[in-house]
Amino acid sequence: MREWGTATGYQRDEAGDVPASRPPAYRLFRPLSDKAGVIVCCPHSGRFYPEDLLSASKLDRLALRRSEDAFVDELFAASPGLGASLLMTDFARAYVDLNRGPEELDPELIEGLPQSDRRVPSPRVLAGLGVIPRTVGDGIEIYAGRLSFEAAQARLSEVYAPWHGAIEGLIDGAKQALGHAVVLDCHSMPASASGSPDNDIVLGDRFGASCAPVYMAEAFSYLRSKGLRVARNNPYAGGYATERYGKPALNQHSLQIEINRSLYMVEGAMSKRAAFSQVSEVLAGLVMRLVAVAEAKAAR
Repeated sequence: MREWGTATGYQRDEAGDVPASRPPAYRLFRPLSDKAGVIVCCPHSGRFYPEDLLSASKLDRLALRRSEDAFVDELFAASPGLGASLLMTDFARAYVDLNRGPEELDPELIEGLPQSDRRVPSPRVLAGLGVIPRTVGDGIEIYAGRLSFEAAQARLSEVYAPWHGAIEGLIDGAKQALGHAVVLDCHSMPASASGSPDNDIVLGDRFGASCAPVYMAEAFSYLRSKGLRVARNNPYAGGYATERYGKPALNQHSLQIEINRSLYMVEGAMSKRAAFSQVSEVLAGLVMRLVAVAEAKAAR
């Protein structure tokens, strides 16, 4: 079952890869039968770069793509057929970062920021990685000038608010129907930032605060059984979404997964490796395991 976000007149290009017109805030694919309450989210895989970003940027499209979690949505494309909802966006992370707080507005980038919206900048904002990013990759500046507060708010209204509204609706619906919800927040990491020694996968549960131990344990043991090098909470313990939606005491759980890009893509060329389908099969198995655990908990 497929649902669209808020835009109308939406078309994709002939390859089906990048939208040919301005897309909705999100795309949601539901399983035919949901007995688990598992929600697979891909917030950073979007490949649509709006004209208002391109015209204001001093970078070309390829340079802007340095911040993409490229192809992660495709890695998890089988999720609805495995009993999990799949939520993705076409909007690029460089346009609006859905894994940040709405208050993480960068005063160096956004002109006319009202005093009521001025806060002590978080480390992410200081690095240029606020909810409207100022930089991509290794601190490379995106814009030739500054953005107006009104332009920033328009991005949050068009993309950010509907995206998080969709997650909240899915969580609330799952809790009402099954008693719990489980969010798998899916990301990729540059090979150079995968930790030391290099990790294939990093799982984050905010050091046990964002999900019941069984979900971390099941994911960790399964991925290790596939011969992958798996770390927990180091160097990524879970970001804004993991913290916001991971509330085990309220029967909602959130687990973040970071996948080493070198497993499935050539980073500089932004192209898939031959191993892409194999990695996708392994991740489909992960979703199946999490669905099985969640179904068993719902049946009790």
